[in-house]
Amino acid sequence: MRRTPLIAAVCAVAATVLAAVPAVASASSSKSDVVELPISFQVANTNRTAVPCASDGAEHTVRGTLVAPREALESGDAATLYLHAVTWGEYYWRFQEVPGYDAAHQLAEQGHVSVTIDRLGYGDSDRPAGYGTCIGSEADVAGQMVDALRSGDYELDGAEPAAFDDVFLAGSSVGALIAHTAAYTFGNVDGVVNMSWGDFAVSPFTGAALTDVLARCALGGDPGADPGYAAIFRGQQDRFYFSSATPDVRDAVPALNPDPCGQLASIPAAVAADVVGLGLIDVPVLVVFGDADSVFLPPAAAQQSLRYLGSPEVTTVTIADASHFPLVEANHLDAVAALDEWLDRNGG
Repeated sequence: MRRTPLIAAVCAVAATVLAAVPAVASASSSKSDVVELPISFQVANTNRTAVPCASDGAEHTVRGTLVAPREALESGDAATLYLHAVTWGEYYWRFQEVPGYDAAHQLAEQGHVSVTIDRLGYGDSDRPAGYGTCIGSEADVAGQMVDALRSGDYELDGAEPAAFDDVFLAGSSVGALIAHTAAYTFGNVDGVVNMSWGDFAVSPFTGAALTDVLARCALGGDPGADPGYAAIFRGQQDRFYFSSATPDVRDAVPALNPDPCGQLASIPAAVAADVVGLGLIDVPVLVVFGDADSVFLPPAAAQQSLRYLGSPEVTTVTIADASHFPLVEANHLDAVAALDEWLDRNGG
């Protein structure tokens, strides 16, 4: 139900939670056996959004993993599609290099279906030319994947594809900007998770990093990377990624992936569109920020939460001692618990 801006703003403030929720239950209390199956989507890299940016328009394959309790996969009740940030891959949501950090598996133990993918230009998914993909086309692709999860029109190794009744869309950092754009453009999701994206309160550290990477993009990209690809925050991974992360996690997290320059260059235009479109999101929203985020400084979480004027419920959770990427920090289970509780409350 669409709310008036005044009523929705009051509801958003009333729903805001400024403390982390308790950690998730251990594996011993898991609800079911967990399956992890390769998944792929055939998509058109088109841009039907309000973000003015170019894409190649070609057919591509997006690849990832479906992680679910077996009976939830068979029932087809609900699934959440997770979009990673720049420089990462689907492994952000399935970080298996250090025991205890695989969020998708932990959520499956609590009954949730997660679909984690490498976005176009990353990991095992297709790699368009560096300027052949942008934030607008990534949002279009995300919208297509949501529709595919609803219809069962995707490839799944090891099981019959389910047609899910409800589909939620979650994103980390720029992945959340993409999720916003898809949600207000296509209106086909049942809830949105914003993990660490703020349209305002950008730190000088972030502004300098974007200026630097766009200069490298203008010269053709980073040496050794595909043409038109360059890694934002190059040489500053530790500050970008971590606050309270343990040494073994810091050592195990892979180096920065080069990003498609077209995606990086379209971020300002996507933010401008987000300012206009964010109030059109009329489903529940979860906002999760770390209180030691070097990319968006406080009060970014509170500012962002107040802008979902069309949402019937906005929940904000702040993770103590966490950076821009709470799922690899010391209190990462608080972030998983926030997802678990919110999905439970909203039918996910």
